Amino acid sequence: MMPALPASLRPFAPHARTVLLRPYRALAATIVPDLGLRLIFPSGAPPARFALTNPLFQAARLGRRAILITVARGAHKRYCGNAFMDWQAFYVSLLVCTSLSARHYTSDILFTRPPPPKMVPPPRRVHSSPWARAWAYAAFGPLPQVVIRKRVIVAQGARTIALRVRRLLLMPGEQVLGFALSGVKGPLGLIHGAALYRGRHKWQRIPATLSCRPPTPSRQTACALALVPPARHVRRWHLVVLTAIGPVRLSW
Repeated sequence: MMPALPASLRPFAPHARTVLLRPYRALAATIVPDLGLRLIFPSGAPPARFALTNPLFQAARLGRRAILITVARGAHKRYCGNAFMDWQAFYVSLLVCTSLSARHYTSDILFTRPPPPKMVPPPRRVHSSPWARAWAYAAFGPLPQVVIRKRVIVAQGARTIALRVRRLLLMPGEQVLGFALSGVKGPLGLIHGAALYRGRHKWQRIPATLSCRPPTPSRQTACALALVPPARHVRRWHLVVLTAIGPVRLSW
């Protein structure tokens, strides 16, 4: 705690002034003979380069972060000089002038780093497949869905395939219909395509893009149909999947 000073000396009491560093910063300070001016820099090191233009002023390093500027005793006239310094990527020009008055006196200038820039999230990747878009949307936000749970089994010869419609995912400006196929008997084989229709008596095809995951060793695969634009007010759906044993149809 600083001891109480007489009223005449209180203006000369040490006090700090905070300065935010910028790529280039110009400022001025008043120095009183015999008191000096201390420059304090952020943690790390003092300026790599420091120069005073007036030989009446002297500079000395104090530790790892500070520089002390003093003026020769007896300098009762008004003298000025520039202190040029650079710290990392910041350049500072400081005009120092002497004064016997404490009206604008500052004992310390504390330089601070600029705040770190706000981290801007990278642009969201444009996913080419409806399956990827569905999972990306599920990861970034709420995912309204309509659970369907419909299943059909189709057999031909020694091979049997089961088609299950799982759910309809509702995303902004897009719908994704998820369904799965499995080989109940025999291998599942390739999925050659899929189409989605609407209507009861007269079917109308709904534009959609198909994406399927590779079949697992357990002869199962998951697929998705992306509907762009979304289908509105559909009361009757028909899904037709072209499998290795022929078309498999499921309506709901």
